[in-house]
Amino acid sequence: MSARVRRAAAALRRVPLTAALLVVLVAGAALGTGAVLGTGARALGEGRWWTLLTAGLTVATPAGTLVALLLVAGLLGPVEHRWGTRWTATALVLGQVGAGLVGSGVSALLAATGDRWGVHLAGALVVGPLPGVLAAVAAASARATPLVRRRVRVVLGVGLTMLVLYGGTGGDVHRLAGWGVGLLAGQLLLRRRGARVERGPVSRRESRALVALVVAASAVGPLVAALARSSNGPWSVVSHLFVSGAPDAGTLRQVCGTARELADCRVLTGRSHLAGLGPALLSALPALVQLVLAEGLRRGRRAAWVGAVVFSAVLAAVGGEVVTAVLRDPDAALTALGTPRGGLPVAAVWAPLAAPAAVLVLLLLTRSRFPVPAAPGTARRWAALAGGGLGVVVLAYLGAGVLLRGEWATPPTVGRLLLDLPARMLPPGWLGEVLPSLAPLRGAARVLANWTGVACWAVLVGSAWVVVRPAVPSGDAARARALVDRHGDGALSFMTTWVGNRWWFSEDGQAVVAFRVVGGVALTTGDPVGPPDARARAVPEFTAWCLGRGWTPCWYSVTDGVVQALPGGRRVQVASETWLPLGGLAFTGKKWQDVRTAVNRAARDGVQAVWVRWSEAPLALREQVARSSEEWLAGKGLPEMGFTLGGLDEAADPAVRCLLAVGGDGRVHGVTSWLPASRDGVRVGWTLDLMRRSPGCPPGTMEFLVGTAALTFQEEGAEFVSLSGAPLAFPGGSAEDDALARLLEATGRLMEPVYGFRSLLSFKAKFQPQHRPLWLVHLDTADLPRIARAVSRAYLPHLSVVQAVRLGRAVVAGRRPRRPAPAPAAPPAELVGSGSR
Repeated sequence: MSARVRRAAAALRRVPLTAALLVVLVAGAALGTGAVLGTGARALGEGRWWTLLTAGLTVATPAGTLVALLLVAGLLGPVEHRWGTRWTATALVLGQVGAGLVGSGVSALLAATGDRWGVHLAGALVVGPLPGVLAAVAAASARATPLVRRRVRVVLGVGLTMLVLYGGTGGDVHRLAGWGVGLLAGQLLLRRRGARVERGPVSRRESRALVALVVAASAVGPLVAALARSSNGPWSVVSHLFVSGAPDAGTLRQVCGTARELADCRVLTGRSHLAGLGPALLSALPALVQLVLAEGLRRGRRAAWVGAVVFSAVLAAVGGEVVTAVLRDPDAALTALGTPRGGLPVAAVWAPLAAPAAVLVLLLLTRSRFPVPAAPGTARRWAALAGGGLGVVVLAYLGAGVLLRGEWATPPTVGRLLLDLPARMLPPGWLGEVLPSLAPLRGAARVLANWTGVACWAVLVGSAWVVVRPAVPSGDAARARALVDRHGDGALSFMTTWVGNRWWFSEDGQAVVAFRVVGGVALTTGDPVGPPDARARAVPEFTAWCLGRGWTPCWYSVTDGVVQALPGGRRVQVASETWLPLGGLAFTGKKWQDVRTAVNRAARDGVQAVWVRWSEAPLALREQVARSSEEWLAGKGLPEMGFTLGGLDEAADPAVRCLLAVGGDGRVHGVTSWLPASRDGVRVGWTLDLMRRSPGCPPGTMEFLVGTAALTFQEEGAEFVSLSGAPLAFPGGSAEDDALARLLEATGRLMEPVYGFRSLLSFKAKFQPQHRPLWLVHLDTADLPRIARAVSRAYLPHLSVVQAVRLGRAVVAGRRPRRPAPAPAAPPAELVGSGSR
């Protein structure tokens, strides 16, 4: 314990401002000075301007103090450690003052309009250091890497916005104001220094996580606001629709004692019965369904995207009904809220529709980010589970409801029970706008009414997991995988199994061709897979099959075998594959000096080569690799490439092996992934796919990883290692001497400053490989413009106009966009992302 205390004390000495603020907060909480030091519109109106500074020295409640201490240590400490005490203190003080001024000003403006929320905000006293802390974090994010900046801003921005919309306390408004002040100050400082903000692209994994975060926040926000019991935000109306408290006995007697208020009496009587565990679960289970779907979105599941779209559309439709009811009769009372409809602010009136509609729009705009299909038959299994489970619940409800006829206010029939059932599935707060047609009086009937909706939602939660869990290959995917495991001895054969491909099988089922149709062009993913004679037969058969469907066939990144099997086809070399035979590999002699030096340096520095399966790797290692990968991509300025270039999603396949360079301190310096090549179920070769190195890693990291992997595979009896291909880069004298070949070679030279194709080929030359041409085979030269456009879209499906302009400028300027300084003796940074083909 003493060692931990010493380490904590040493850490605090490195961040004296953070340590001092923690001490002040503890002292302020002990003295209970919140009422004197708090700021806000009322305090400033009374002339207590000093509270803009003193409000950050204390917190109102013990629980709030604990939260503030954790957040100050976790947010302000890293900023001070990175940017220094003086800069952090300036940002903290100015941010606290700016947040107080902006937050109080907004509150006063809202109160001047007569808005109830504004009146509440104007009268509140706000304490706590978080507005200034958040301002400092926001300002510091402007100087962070693109990945860190995006993550910090999205996570904190979404969280703070949700707190204001649903919670709406004075503290929430001041914290969001501090965040906004910090963002503005950070941008102004960068412009003053003439620095340019690096806005890197968002990878597939990152964008999925961000969308899932928004969906999860929209699900949890109303419940958190309801549990807070002090929610006054403009969207807090949504929380009341999900959670409704039981009316007190006095209100019930007053309303039900008047004959003119029988309708309201009926509503309040129904609400008085909604107390206990069942109604509480009924409020939480819809949010749980959204959280399950959010997890599926994080994994890229198309079925989860469909489910989230349907769920959001249903919520939007129901919310639209509530908005319509409010607008139709603004003078009536909104029973679920206990407030006159005409007294609601505009934002609150539209909140039941706006909240789910915003999520729906986001999902529709990001549809292409969720391509991972469910296993064939998933829809049928989900329908069977959900339909069967709901059928059992409905039958039980009907049977028990009829048997308990005497325990209802009105004896029910089967028809009336069916009409009553949808209202039982709505959260308790919807009572008042959507009324159940039957009222239970006591005992078992009340249990039936309260728990039937819970049972229905439990079925939906359980069945939703079916569509988000990892898909097990079946159908065509399973057939293709079986052929790849048996006959996939080509360097690119394993790519046949990747998500996004479609599969064509020969009539005898012995060969498979992986392809995807882009703009009417059927692009193959390498050679056919199957026995040698079946591969040769599959080439003309697949070509004729495409022509029969009006597609332009294009055999992409194929070997000489395809060229020979398609008489009349025209070939164009698009890459040079680097091929390393195994069996007698040894890093001896002068030509292996770079690789040998890298291996020896790693041993001297204590860097170890660690083999893992990505799905089984320790979480700490995976997080490091994912963060390094995202930082590398964010610094490129171009979107993530796909098609024959794999990433971390493809590395998750259990058959793929990953080799990591891990330092003595546990830091991951680099990672490579290797795709298997199999013959009769035996691994005969491995193909380099993913290459990523961490910022600031030692020189020679990639040489160490590739060399170590090659020696390991040789010891295991593999026949070859393929280092993949370098597109538009050919060894001297290997390219054909015709006009099109010369054009492609010139294109490669033109694109060198952007992608570094030739530099990548030079890096791979350190391993003394053999070179094999990879071809694009087509039938008609007139099809080449369409084929070129299809290949570009396949590799860059998410290329935006801004990124296209940036790419064009980089090509014209002859420089790399936002190029980080590459480490010596390493492949170019722009291509240390995957083994390009």
